[in-house]
Amino acid sequence: MDPNERQFVLKKFSAYYSNANIQIPSINQREFGFGNIKKIDARHLSFGSAEAFRTYLVTNTPLFVSHSAAYYERPDATPMERKGILGADLIFDLDLHAEGKYGVYAMLGKVKDDAIRLMEDFIVSDFGISKKEIILVFSGNRGYHIHVRDTDYLGLGSEERRELAEYANGIGLNYLNFFDVSGPKRALRIIGPKESDSGYRGRFAKAVIRAINEKTQTFSRKFSNIEERERFTNGIKEGNWSKSSVSDILERLKPIAEQLPIRSIGVDTSVTQDIARLIRVPNSIHGETGLVAKIVPLANIDSFNPLDDALAFGTGANSILAIEFNEDVPQLNFAKSSVGPFKKGEKKELPESISLFFVLKGSAKVIL
Repeated sequence: MDPNERQFVLKKFSAYYSNANIQIPSINQREFGFGNIKKIDARHLSFGSAEAFRTYLVTNTPLFVSHSAAYYERPDATPMERKGILGADLIFDLDLHAEGKYGVYAMLGKVKDDAIRLMEDFIVSDFGISKKEIILVFSGNRGYHIHVRDTDYLGLGSEERRELAEYANGIGLNYLNFFDVSGPKRALRIIGPKESDSGYRGRFAKAVIRAINEKTQTFSRKFSNIEERERFTNGIKEGNWSKSSVSDILERLKPIAEQLPIRSIGVDTSVTQDIARLIRVPNSIHGETGLVAKIVPLANIDSFNPLDDALAFGTGANSILAIEFNEDVPQLNFAKSSVGPFKKGEKKELPESISLFFVLKGSAKVIL
């Protein structure tokens, strides 16, 4: 962006921050970082109050705003050892990488599905954390952040945090370890997980029962026989996996086991284990998109679409901004409408949220 264009964009950011709903627990114990060229150009900053923080955003208007996962006695002290750590939120980061500058935006639903699974199957079910202690945040660009503010987890060290992320990713998981197999080959006794088991064991048992009933012939034609199917699934409910005439049944169930971890996107272990990590401030603007790193109400998570619901700027006829494209841009579904495709050199008048999105992505410039 040239200086005039940058000044125009920053005024829009400043106007947003003058009214934005940004609430950071224990703000006076957080370290802050800000960026205009990089995501974090400066850190080791602190604020005594929410009002002081808002004043900084309105006056200085950085493109990127981050705060520490950790709480400190002296958040602005350097080096890090002098800060006096008091604990840290548990952070999970799911980011999607896709081909091209805009490929990710058609796949954000996939990241959201993994975020929901991570919350419900792992954080709540396996880790025993109440949803009241969980904040789900769209990252403002390619994924979601999950902030866990449960006091029982604040004191975890880096190693324990890494183990939690690796557990969710299924690192070291071998479903065959769920089973105790004994007896001769023609009369194997296979004792394994039940639906009522916790963690991966219970999820595997439930997933197998569901798959056998819904995709009866995927694993063996024998399961098209209702008696064979019911005998096997009823046995699973008791932890007895021997009640199938399919000789290599455990090997055939491997595809189900492969779907158990959060592997399609994957939890970024480096973010979770880094206690000194700075994470994007919820409800701040992402400087590469102009989208809000929006807190997603858990009651509305199924219907949430960031390209409709995380817009910082205007979308109506009263907020039109003229831009000129400096590269070809594909069609996108944005602000509840179909946008594009656009050609290099094309000039368009679009709602501010859409225009500034393309400007911040580096695909267009503002016509001033």
